[in-house]
Amino acid sequence: MKTTVRGLATFFATLLLTTIVSPVSAEDFDLLIIEEESDELLILDDQPDSVVNDEDPGGLLILDSSEDENGLFIDEGDGTPTESPQFTSYTADKSAGPTIKLNRLWVEYGHFTQQSADKNHQGYMHGLATAEWSPSSAWEFHASVRADGYRESGRNDWSDFRLDYDEIYARYKTASSIFTVGTQRVLWGRIDELPPTDRLSTQDFRRFVIDDLEDRRLASPALRMEHFFGDSKIDFVLYPHFRETQLADRDSTWYPVNKRTGEILSLKTTALAETIVKNVPIKENAPDSEGGAGIRFSTLGSGFDYALTVQKGRQTVPYFSYNPDRNIIEGKYPRTWIVGGDFGIEALGGTVKFEAAWLSDTPVTRVDGSYTTVKSISWGAALELFPGDGDARLNLQLTGVRLLRAPVVMDRAEIYALNGSYDVPFAQNRWRAKFRFNVGLDKKDIYFNPEIAYTGWEAQEVYLEFHFFDGSLGTPGGFYQDNGILTLGWRADY
Repeated sequence: MKTTVRGLATFFATLLLTTIVSPVSAEDFDLLIIEEESDELLILDDQPDSVVNDEDPGGLLILDSSEDENGLFIDEGDGTPTESPQFTSYTADKSAGPTIKLNRLWVEYGHFTQQSADKNHQGYMHGLATAEWSPSSAWEFHASVRADGYRESGRNDWSDFRLDYDEIYARYKTASSIFTVGTQRVLWGRIDELPPTDRLSTQDFRRFVIDDLEDRRLASPALRMEHFFGDSKIDFVLYPHFRETQLADRDSTWYPVNKRTGEILSLKTTALAETIVKNVPIKENAPDSEGGAGIRFSTLGSGFDYALTVQKGRQTVPYFSYNPDRNIIEGKYPRTWIVGGDFGIEALGGTVKFEAAWLSDTPVTRVDGSYTTVKSISWGAALELFPGDGDARLNLQLTGVRLLRAPVVMDRAEIYALNGSYDVPFAQNRWRAKFRFNVGLDKKDIYFNPEIAYTGWEAQEVYLEFHFFDGSLGTPGGFYQDNGILTLGWRADY
């Protein structure tokens, strides 16, 4: 691993030096500049398929008004990140003074609806604040902190409050590259909810999947370089320190090991396994090491986009396995090679997406309880539609996981599921209806999440939603089948 990371780092150090020493020539850009005021200009790129970068050779800043913090372009109709460039606005401002702002406030109350549930009520509070400073068009400094409060009442009441870092980084931009150092959220892939090539980012499992994907990713210490050329981009990320997935409190109903029933999330169980889980201690054992590295190449085409990635690093989600030598259940974070890719193409009245990844070391448990790793393939195919060319968005996905040449294991050797979401605003965009779902095709594994939200207040919304789980033994739906919950919440994004 050290040799791999050292080689990748050397390659990108050379690329960085080349970029700084050899700036992009003005002949590389074909731009029409229309002056509106002395201090504000609009740039229109007459090559719509090309990627326009963040700074010109003269030190003037180019910003895309529809670009998010990860360099993805936002379709203002539904807020879904894509990699298709829109238009580019231009400003001659070279710096911005320090600013501090409150980004988000979120309060939620939940009532567990099943009589067999361990808990009766759940509360959640979240806040996010950011300080930013851009001393010049080339430099940007960003620091965010978050606060999260949790409470569950019922059997084994518990509560917790955590003040934590979010994205804290320094960013430097040249005519063709972006360099970012610090804690960051880097989400690769194209498929919603379960992107197969998103393997090194830190996940937030403190509320399992009841939050949307963007709220289930945490910032990790990273070094990132994004280099643009023509319609293509190379994205390199190095994680110098491993940050594991954040799990719920062990007394929480969302913890992936249930000491009361003797079950472990996603594992089939036996009477012996249940006895062991109920009676031995649990150690998550997150390693103190580097997290790994990855490189992703992506390119835009006329109606066809694709990306390829190679990564090696630790799995951030712990895999719980019994260790007979220590008589404990311990979390495993195996290193694995990930080789994958994804593409999107305009077809069937919308966008067809496909994404797949091969993993060299997927953790499994043999039927005798011993731990090992096997090779596996994970994939997903999706169709994204905007019915009636309006603001409604429908996304349907077929996903699968297959263990390769695996021994007889307690894990599911093959997993197939149909999942997706439907999001539609109505009543002059003052209301929103939303529905997420997952239905297992090889085994009964069901998750439904209908939601209704009032969005008529500026930057605020009030929502009511229901989360329903059901399934067979060894499935997430079966593990959380007592956790059906009705939630009422208020959220403000400033």
